[in-house]
Amino acid sequence: MNPLFMSILLIVGLAIFTRTMVQKIQLLMALEPTTRANHISERIKNVVIIALGQKRLVGRKKEWASGLMHAFIFWGFCVLLIRSLNLYGEGFVKGFQLPLFGDGSIVGYLYIALKDIMEGIVLLMAAYAIYRRAIVKPERLHNTWEAYFVLCMIGVLMISDLLLDGARYNLIMLHNNPGHLHFFNNPQFGSEFAWTPISVGAASLVSWMSADALSYLLGGMFWLHIITQLTFLNFLPLGKHFHVITALPNVFLKSLGYPHEKTKVLDLEDESVWEDESLGINHIHQLNWKQGLDLYTCTECGRCKEVCPTYTTDKPLSLHDLNDTLKLELLDNADNLIKRSKLAASIKADTDPEKVEEIKAQMAELNCKKTLIGEVISEETLWACTNCRACEQVCPVTIEQVPRIIALRQGQALMAGVYPQELNVAFRGLERNGNPWGIGYDQRAEWADGLNVKIMADDSDVDYLLWVGCAGSFDDRSKKVSISMVKILQKAGINFAILGKEEKCTGDFARRAGNEMMYQMMAQENIETLNNYKVKKIIAACPHCLNTLKHEYPQMGGNYEVIHHTDFIDQLIKSGKITLNKSLEGALTFHDPCFLGRYNSIYDQPRSILQGISKQGLTELDRHGSESFCCGAGGGRMWMEETIGKRINVERSEEIVGKNVANVAVACPFCLTMIEDGMKELDKDEQIKAKDICELVAENMA
Repeated sequence: MNPLFMSILLIVGLAIFTRTMVQKIQLLMALEPTTRANHISERIKNVVIIALGQKRLVGRKKEWASGLMHAFIFWGFCVLLIRSLNLYGEGFVKGFQLPLFGDGSIVGYLYIALKDIMEGIVLLMAAYAIYRRAIVKPERLHNTWEAYFVLCMIGVLMISDLLLDGARYNLIMLHNNPGHLHFFNNPQFGSEFAWTPISVGAASLVSWMSADALSYLLGGMFWLHIITQLTFLNFLPLGKHFHVITALPNVFLKSLGYPHEKTKVLDLEDESVWEDESLGINHIHQLNWKQGLDLYTCTECGRCKEVCPTYTTDKPLSLHDLNDTLKLELLDNADNLIKRSKLAASIKADTDPEKVEEIKAQMAELNCKKTLIGEVISEETLWACTNCRACEQVCPVTIEQVPRIIALRQGQALMAGVYPQELNVAFRGLERNGNPWGIGYDQRAEWADGLNVKIMADDSDVDYLLWVGCAGSFDDRSKKVSISMVKILQKAGINFAILGKEEKCTGDFARRAGNEMMYQMMAQENIETLNNYKVKKIIAACPHCLNTLKHEYPQMGGNYEVIHHTDFIDQLIKSGKITLNKSLEGALTFHDPCFLGRYNSIYDQPRSILQGISKQGLTELDRHGSESFCCGAGGGRMWMEETIGKRINVERSEEIVGKNVANVAVACPFCLTMIEDGMKELDKDEQIKAKDICELVAENMA
């Protein structure tokens, strides 16, 4: 007990930590605003399940061991927080214990038992983590001195506390407690040492020491533990382990109701946004504060790149490197950004027009000069992303990568006018004919000739609008899917119609490619048409159309009940409106589309349908469900060539071939195209047939 020394350590340690944190928070607050303060109860639930419960670590079968290792280290630190507070109090008051945690309560005994066991577990987990990094060396991990330093500090914290208790045990039990040390000894619950087997084991390691030596050891371990802990606290904000502090708030502030922050509807008629280059993200100061917090929180665990279809096929996109690069650019501009935000605040308080213009000029001088794409991040990196969200799905701290990438693409497409040139053909097709193929819009309904399908312009008194989509209208292979869907709906007696030539592309690919102007043009025309017919319910065969109609059109006044065709078919089967013959020959597997699964959480319905079709049941791919592997066509990549590395669809097709199946079902026209092309590339198109689920249903209806 040394109140003066403890006071000095706490004042210095906490002052430095507070100064660092204030600077970090000031930098976040200097970024663009965003709102994340709604639905508090749901946010708390996410913290409990994802952050405290470590769901994305222990819940991932592929990395169960390492996930459990990390979880136990985290849980251990949570448990040891009470011990730390007791030790700080011990520096001022001998035998200090927090209320309810003393020897007069069973809670105190249960806690010291839990603390003792957790210290042993955390020490073992830290040793395992070092072994894993030094010997096993998983490819996704970044082996840096910082990681080893932190693990060693964790080890020092556990060892010092165990030896402290071990020395205390020996002084009390072997040397008659010469310093009158405090220990639990309640007549009802007994001696504390019956509850702390790990500390007693540590005591046996130093039982040979004299009383004086044990007293020095106890004091040394006490102060070593305190100093190491304060050093650790101040080291955390300086590197990747800042996530220890930011992970819980980042999970609390994650997007709700949609997997990530929705792309903003930009005000393209505001002249000022064109003048100050604030459409999309062009410079680091245009990030919002949640995106900045994401950068702070990246753990550099590498899980994102391990599941990323672009990284695994040798494209120049490593999300860890992208985050790290942006974070360094943010920190390099920290001083100017903070000054800029203070000037922005002063504008609101100043009514003098001349003064306001002067302040704006000063702010402009403080803007980050580097253009992010080209000077900080390469164009190839930006355009490699397929928007599949595999990275976001496995991120243990819920970092949202895709919205940032789309905003960067918006900056390129709108402000710089720079994007892959092969997109020009698709953009022209959208502009002239409302579809990326560029085929005449008047041919959109030709696939339905002779099928007795209603057109909304002729009869809009229907229960459902069938949204055919561009692929289902113009792509010869996908037209067969549209025809199959019509057969199913007619068999079930569903009253539906199509828009025909009035339907236009939803604009999905334009938005993913950053062309917000084209997206808004498509969306406005479609919403006007849909609202004119008072459409309420829409069936969509394309997950990209589903996602845009369901989640993004409401931003512009288009509110509809949108259902994917697999979900609708599953309902028809369960309600008895159609029945299936379990007659499909040959093994069957299913490729989960990214925009169906990870964006809209539709996993069970397709599988339920397929189980009722195949004689042999469903064979799952190694990467399936929430960890399905992308086909490579999302994020506008359908209209771009893959010229770097291995083709993503070939990678996926090889996985399918490896399962020795005869059939692969899909539920997306892009996936259908990509998987069929992959099978042709592998010369397996005759052995393995790729079909949309509704084609299989139409072929196997009773």
